[in-house]
Amino acid sequence: MAKVVLIYGSTTDNTEMLSEHVAAGLERGMANVTVKNVTDANVKELTDYDAIVFGCSTWGEGDLQDDFVEFYDAMDGISLDGKKAAVFGPGDKEDYPDSFCTAVDILEETLEKHGAKLVADGFKVDGEVEPAFEDAEAWGLKVAKAL
Repeated sequence: MAKVVLIYGSTTDNTEMLSEHVAAGLERGMANVTVKNVTDANVKELTDYDAIVFGCSTWGEGDLQDDFVEFYDAMDGISLDGKKAAVFGPGDKEDYPDSFCTAVDILEETLEKHGAKLVADGFKVDGEVEPAFEDAEAWGLKVAKAL
């Protein structure tokens, strides 16, 4: 059973709600999941898990959610060789079409830069998250099966 950490940053609770459904899918796929708010996570913990799942919304013109910035900056120098990873997050395609869910892209690039292997395409949710709960669980299951 793969040991997975799901770390999310959430300002409006949208990413937190998505995290619950992604975690449910991971668990359905027989993963052992630890869910943490990024404010309660430490970059050094990432090496304790087989797989890493990040959840982060995109703000403004393509910025990471505020709570995720310090964690992201602390990733410099960490080796994630041999780790598997995936990223999800909500965004707003209508108001920010040029930067829709760029936080997902930024975090995917960072994970790969540090040696992790992405096992699923980033899951990007446009607008309201509640209609995407079932898709979030299915995506979590897909990630679990890829571990």
